[in-house]
Amino acid sequence: MAEKNEKIKREHDSASVSKPAQLVVYIRTGPDGQCPLYATTGSAGCDLIAAADLILLPGESRLMPLDLVMALPPGVEAQVRPRSGLSLRTRLRIPNTPGTIDSDYRSPVGVLLENTFSQADLPWLILRDPQLATELCQPGRQTTWAAFLADGAAGCLAGSSLHQVRQALPSMAAISGQTLYLDEQGYPFGTLRITRGERIAQMVFSRYVQAQFVTCARPEDIGSDRGGGFGSTGI
Repeated sequence: MAEKNEKIKREHDSASVSKPAQLVVYIRTGPDGQCPLYATTGSAGCDLIAAADLILLPGESRLMPLDLVMALPPGVEAQVRPRSGLSLRTRLRIPNTPGTIDSDYRSPVGVLLENTFSQADLPWLILRDPQLATELCQPGRQTTWAAFLADGAAGCLAGSSLHQVRQALPSMAAISGQTLYLDEQGYPFGTLRITRGERIAQMVFSRYVQAQFVTCARPEDIGSDRGGGFGSTGI
């Protein structure tokens, strides 16, 4: 068995010497952009680098610029996917994953990011980490929505419809008096901060085919039909 394992290892190591097939992608980066990077020789995805600092409030979706333009060969798409570590450790998500960059797209590339944290999750977080309750009870870590929108901390909502929110809040008493927990910087707890130069996603290239659609009266009679309908092979 040991000899067989050693043989398999030698065959694997020998095959590993050859590099993966490479694709020529033309790219231009701006002053804040960086060329995508492969972490290892065996990486299928290259890391995409944030070109700006970005603050994502809980429940907020925003476009992160990469400050780069690419030209892909015909018949090739780029797929933008989440990074495993970020998805495991934070609530940062890519809502349209895999995001598709078409071969004829020549505009600046960006990544749609979403902060999926909700303060409704706090009880479950505290069950896992009771120390969190102590931290959130510190002075300055609790307020109400009405107070938050009225004082200077509401500056973190710049760019949103803050004026409309303030006008509507008095008619929503249940919300205006609701407790809002803050982080150490005075932002809603769960706010994510992304720094320029941080690896935020990965990109994989794939060849594709386009379909020629032919109208047919009974497509279900062509080939074989596994039966069962939608979801029949699931749980």
